[in-house]
Amino acid sequence: MTTTLGTALTRHAAGFCIALGMMASSHAALLGPTPYLGTADSPFSPFAGFSYFHLEDFEDGLFNVPGVSAAGSGLCIAGTSCFVGSGIIDSVENGQEGHDHWASGSITYTFDAGVLGALPNAVGLVWTDGVNSITFEAFDELGSSLGTVVGAHADGNFAGGTGEDRFYGVTHSGGISRIVISDPSGIEVDHLQYGLRDTISVSEPTTLAVLAFGFAALGFTRRRNLR
Repeated sequence: MTTTLGTALTRHAAGFCIALGMMASSHAALLGPTPYLGTADSPFSPFAGFSYFHLEDFEDGLFNVPGVSAAGSGLCIAGTSCFVGSGIIDSVENGQEGHDHWASGSITYTFDAGVLGALPNAVGLVWTDGVNSITFEAFDELGSSLGTVVGAHADGNFAGGTGEDRFYGVTHSGGISRIVISDPSGIEVDHLQYGLRDTISVSEPTTLAVLAFGFAALGFTRRRNLR
């Protein structure tokens, strides 16, 4: 019985360690929606500990940060190539006088490891205007979904108000190949930010939960074999 129990415990412990290792290597954390009025509200602030970090605020009227492309129906820069002087621009910095990205329905940002040297493992942006419901989805280095976040915080004000502005983001140790944010009609986003952080760790609650589950399973196996 001792040999059987030891073998069973060893087998289950090995399986548990492999599962934990897989979880740690593929861990992703979806962030938001959280209020955002400026860079100090970013969960990545103060932007230390990154091999590279880029933030696009569109305030020069251009989309010119490296290693990322954008796609969306009618995609344009509000205040420069669309909605110039319209009074419905909602930039983080300058409200109706600023610039941001607009598209009808959704915007996809795709990251290029060849340009950046490696895919970012921390990515986010700020939803500034549109309607409910808002959906954010992120994809890993192989193009598989890391999950979605759904928000419902649009306040119906299209005149540059900041009360509804929210940050959406993701961290993933294996790299992030693209993100998509959408709502049913026109959408404005600002402060696209992405970087390669030196360390992306498994969150403590997740680790503890897995450990607790693993030890509980081992305890159950031990009781079953002792009967």
